[in-house]
Order: sequence, then C-alpha cells, then structure tokens
Amino acid sequence: MPCPSKIAASCAFLVVTSALAEDSAVPLPIEESWQFAAERDGVSVWFRRFGASSVNEVRGEAVYDVPAGALFAVLGDIESYAEFMPPTSVSRRLPGDGSGKSYYIEIDPPVVSRRYYCMDVNLIHPRSDVFISEWRMWTAGCVPRKTSLVPMRDNHGRWRLSAISPTKTRVEFQAHMDPGGQIPTWMVNRATLRQITDTFGSLKRAALLPRYASATVPEPQNDLSHSSASSKN
Repeated sequence: MPCPSKIAASCAFLVVTSALAEDSAVPLPIEESWQFAAERDGVSVWFRRFGASSVNEVRGEAVYDVPAGALFAVLGDIESYAEFMPPTSVSRRLPGDGSGKSYYIEIDPPVVSRRYYCMDVNLIHPRSDVFISEWRMWTAGCVPRKTSLVPMRDNHGRWRLSAISPTKTRVEFQAHMDPGGQIPTWMVNRATLRQITDTFGSLKRAALLPRYASATVPEPQNDLSHSSASSKN
C-alpha cells in the first residue's frame, strides 16, 4: 500500500525495516540506552551494553577552557601518546603505510599484562568549529613487539571537539575497548569508567603545553592525514 505523502519518509523507512526483518531469521538489534555512571573532575561518564560483548561501551563529556585547535593537535600527535596519554606505553606509525594513518600501540595498564593492538586513525575537520578523531582496531598483520604481549580484542571509537568559543571546547568521547585475555568483566568495566576521566585529564594537560597551544588550526576539510593536526609540522 502506498505511503501518504505527508509521512512518506517515515512510512518508507518502516516498509524497508519490515522487509529486512521478514527476510532475516535474526531479529534487528535494539540499541541499549546510555546509563549515567559518575561525574569526576568535570567529566561526565556513561556506559551501555555493546552487542554480544560483555565489556560495556563508554561515553564521556566535558567542557574545557582550552581552544579546540590545541586539543585537536594533541589527538593528532599519535606518535607522542606514550608521553602524555597513559596507559599508552608505545605508539609508533607502522612502516610502509603510505596513508600515514596506521599505528602500532601498546598499553601498560595497572595489575594486568601489557596489551597491544594496531589501529587506523582518521582526523576530520568538517567545519570550522568541529574536530573529530576516529580510530578502528585491526588484527590481520598486526605483529606484537614481544610474544608475551596480549592482543586486545577490540578498540574503536571517536573524539569529537566542538568549539563553544575561541577558548572553550566541548569534548566528547565514545569507545568500545575490550582488553581480551582472562580479566574478569566486572573489573574491566569498572576500570574503564575510571580510566575515561583520567584520559580526559591527560588530554587537557597536554593541550596546555606550548607545542600544542600554539598549533596552527587546519582549514576545514573532510579527511586529514595524522600530521595535519600535529604541532610538529
């Protein structure tokens, strides 16, 4: 039956969704609601279940009196993460990567064994007041520096920076980070919530360093190489 013209878009969506459900034996996923966890040091943190994983997805938000360009410069200087973004202990660009977006990362969290993963990073500046850093982990061809390192099961997410004024920024973070191994799930979920506020603090402190505070803000464009946001250029 045709859709009434006034609600054509909504009706078309329902028709397509219904057809997909009928053609598949697997029910369509229902997105979990975010649950507020805590606020600490000006950072609000939420969590929700993530697909079939027992490790929660997390989200954080804060407003800082720091220019968005300086924060973006920090996020773009991935090879320096070991200096100011714990628990990162090793961060290096992979050789032979022509795009300049692939990195090998090691983390050294407290109590548990060191982890490693490889990721692709996209730095996006779609508008003059919006800066985005997205990353996604990949496993094929990702070789650990030492055989004793434990591979992470998943690590992907994004930072979004929205300039409220030239000197004030809304910082948003969302990610799913599953360390793998035999760590109890409750411990992972609890530690991750604490780590989010620590990571926000590390980002803010780094952005106040002269090498990032004086970084040149790139012109808006859809996709930038990692070096475009780095103060080292």
